[in-house]
Amino acid sequence: MLKVLKAQIAGIGWVSAAGSGRGRWDKAPDWPVGTPAVPTSILKSIKGGSRFGRLDLFSQIGVAAIGLALQDAGYLPPPVNQPTTGKQPAEPKPASIGLICATTSGSSLTDYDFFKSVKEAPHLASPGLFVYTLATSFLGEAALRFALTGLTMAVIEEKPNATAAVCTAIEELNCGDDEIMVVGICNLFPEKSNAPQVSGALFLVLAKENAAGSLPEDERKIILSCEPQTQTLYCNNQPCPDIFSLCKIICSS
Repeated sequence: MLKVLKAQIAGIGWVSAAGSGRGRWDKAPDWPVGTPAVPTSILKSIKGGSRFGRLDLFSQIGVAAIGLALQDAGYLPPPVNQPTTGKQPAEPKPASIGLICATTSGSSLTDYDFFKSVKEAPHLASPGLFVYTLATSFLGEAALRFALTGLTMAVIEEKPNATAAVCTAIEELNCGDDEIMVVGICNLFPEKSNAPQVSGALFLVLAKENAAGSLPEDERKIILSCEPQTQTLYCNNQPCPDIFSLCKIICSS
């Protein structure tokens, strides 16, 4: 008999070409083909200093979506003049919050820009781009910015779905040392391609199934179930083939 592990969703945040958002107070996000942009109002609330403008776009959308998810869970203050979710601040902040990101594109566009600078002027190759030429670079930025001291890792996948990353996060909550896990997907693909793919970032904040939550009375608890051996994911007993279908279930609950 396969062992089933569970966790509850405490927050959600996203950035796509259609905009950005957090929580279940709004409709599920759209994922059109195009280049995502992070609104200035969001940046001001999570940027944590002037360095945000130095990040490449792949890192910016990832850090922003992580920040929005943490805001929704109550671990960061919400943006000024933004709707609230009805949740109370989550106090105290957990001692250990882990971070896992699934990606197909990785930092390939930044890698290309860096090597282009090497080719054009080797002695002037951009150090500002070089530090973001790994898929894990923005995870370090997010960990430092939001004081995430737990497990940090990137899962490289052939096609965007983040199922393995979410199952790994649930397994870490049940069997590892982290009290909270932030898990999601971040991709930035070229707009001009024969088979355009969706760019953007979507992150969830997961807590242990029986953890004390701060959901208002009218907001139903959402439970994720995972069979680690088969990488099968369910949300409130509904099968989820990828994180995008999972997001639709969350926002309609």
